[in-house]
Amino acid sequence: MQAHNSSVDEFLSAKKIFVVPVYQRNYDWKESNCRQLFQDITRIVDTQNEHFLGTICYKVDDSYEFSIIDGQQRLTSVTLLLKALHDSINDEDLKQEISTYLFNSGHSADTEYRRVKLHLNARDDATYHILLGNDASTVTDKLSPSQIQSHIYQNYLLFCKLIEEFIANGGLAVSLLDALDKLTIIELEVQRENPQEIFESLNSTGLDLTNVDLLRNYLLMQFSHDEQTNLYQSYWSKIEDNVGVGNMVAFFIDYLIFKRRTDGITIAGRKLHVSDRNLYVAFRDYYHSLQAQSDYEKTRELFADMKQCSELYRNFIFDPDDIPDRMPPTRKQLYFLLEIMESRKCRSLLLYLFTLQRDGTINTETLHEAINAISSMAFRSKVCKAKGLNAQFCGNVMMRLDKVQDHSSFIDAFWRAISIGKNAFRFPTDEEFEQALLQDDLYQTLRSKGTKYLLYMYELNSPYRKGLPSFSDDTLSIEHIMPQTLNDAWRSALDEKTIANYDVLVTRLGNLTLTNYNSEMSNKGFAEKKTLYAQANFYYTRELADEKMWNADTIESRTAKLAHEALRIWPLPKQYQHERPSLASQHTLDEDFNQFTFTKPASLYILDEEFPLKYWAEALPIVCKQLLKEDKETFTAIADSERLGALLSKDGDTKMPPRTYTPVGAGISVYTSQSTASTLSSLSRILKEFDAQTGDDYEDNVSFTLRRTRGM
Repeated sequence: MQAHNSSVDEFLSAKKIFVVPVYQRNYDWKESNCRQLFQDITRIVDTQNEHFLGTICYKVDDSYEFSIIDGQQRLTSVTLLLKALHDSINDEDLKQEISTYLFNSGHSADTEYRRVKLHLNARDDATYHILLGNDASTVTDKLSPSQIQSHIYQNYLLFCKLIEEFIANGGLAVSLLDALDKLTIIELEVQRENPQEIFESLNSTGLDLTNVDLLRNYLLMQFSHDEQTNLYQSYWSKIEDNVGVGNMVAFFIDYLIFKRRTDGITIAGRKLHVSDRNLYVAFRDYYHSLQAQSDYEKTRELFADMKQCSELYRNFIFDPDDIPDRMPPTRKQLYFLLEIMESRKCRSLLLYLFTLQRDGTINTETLHEAINAISSMAFRSKVCKAKGLNAQFCGNVMMRLDKVQDHSSFIDAFWRAISIGKNAFRFPTDEEFEQALLQDDLYQTLRSKGTKYLLYMYELNSPYRKGLPSFSDDTLSIEHIMPQTLNDAWRSALDEKTIANYDVLVTRLGNLTLTNYNSEMSNKGFAEKKTLYAQANFYYTRELADEKMWNADTIESRTAKLAHEALRIWPLPKQYQHERPSLASQHTLDEDFNQFTFTKPASLYILDEEFPLKYWAEALPIVCKQLLKEDKETFTAIADSERLGALLSKDGDTKMPPRTYTPVGAGISVYTSQSTASTLSSLSRILKEFDAQTGDDYEDNVSFTLRRTRGM
């Protein structure tokens, strides 16, 4: 590698062309980055001091063409600034001087390609070339709507504005151009070194790259320019078109889980889950496991498969303004599952199902039934506060389904595969689901969006749904029939039983309904509300007009009716229900810990492993030992830090307070003399810190059950 100091003036004035390879990410500098660059340049103007812009790393493809490995964001931004400066002045001599930084001239610039100094990647280059061929007064008409919104054009406009303000405040345009001589860089020319290793080591400058950016470079950089271009244009760019650039990380994660049938990976001896933090290493290892006649053929086959999967994956991508009522039935199912229930961790399993349907292994009806089963499990799990389908569970389901030989009975196999999960990954039974609907504060459990979905699904599956408003209708809202704040009229109308149990009854499912005119309801009495209910476009809301009064008995009766109806809308066929002890209701670490005061624990669950408990004080040591076993280095570092206060202490710590500590291994002890709520809070803090350090999700996979005590 050769390195030497240079300036932007020297670098851009050379008769060269600078090519951003197709594998490089799009130009992504934000307004803040551009403002900082302009501020740095004006500071040079004011102080005449040099300013270091950064490193530009390149590989010489021939004596005339430089392939930019790192630094394209800075180089592109400076070039846009120069173009803006060119278009902001009337001095023809100065314009001509600026053009020497944008264009080559002479006999060597014998084609348009060789005349233009900077060539961006495929997505940005078209916009950039239109910009070069026009000025601020003509360019807008030449650009498409998406090009107008691009960072290329928007940052050009920003630089035009900043230059105009600079000149209006007495600044000289020529001084901005002269500043390029003091805007210094380090040129790094890659020779025999591995370009990808150089690129990764330089990734601390400029914008942070995503793991997908690194993967694209890693997979394409090894090939010639023509091979890169073919792979990018034939496959990669089409994958981006299908799933959207912003969804590429999620697609890569879900694709990797789908192909490997697991989200578990081992990196440097540590067991982890595939995440955006470790995707680059995980996918690179998967790539190396593939077999083909050559690296190019291996990459082409991988890209071809990913392109096919991306065509299916776009079924799982939704825009904010999408309206479910206008969608085909299957996509409407997916909208409620992925966007409203936010069950996006099951996308790898959905990709598996869509692949089977694409290949003709299952038909569309079977696919529809399978998505219904997933939706049923996802919603039941939310209501019952179980984990539902996380990425690893989906991997396990796919492995079970791989063993199916007779796909004529696939839906039976699918129900069995998703209903045999244990503990936190169980499929809640009819009894568990119905009890939660009967007793829990669903508005608190499901929040506004989930409760709206619950009530809307009742209407969507009602005997008469003609005229049902769109789920996306802004006027659609959740109405508490007996209001959340009682006025004197309501108090006088309610009986003693209802008043005595008001705090519980007001949160019951039976006291909730959908309306289009919630603001008009306010605290109107039930008799007045019935008039509006009778005109509603909702079947279950109109039914309320037939009630003579609204009290504890009618609320409980309606709750029971709706809870039983939910078993039909979100089914689990009887043959797939597994009996569980009635007190096996799992609790998680996202609940109010104060409610467990005076309770006794039965079992602690870490992933699918059960640890019987006698006392709450046993929970912390068990979890800490598991984390120490999982990743000793990280857990030891956590114990060494001060973030967890006196929770974890090391042997020999003279500051260790005289409290009760329990050794967990590696010279580490955990403080266990705490109340129940404090113990659970400490457990959550330790797991959060461990997950933050490792990129894991242990906290989401720890739960516990309570022991039966007298009076419960």
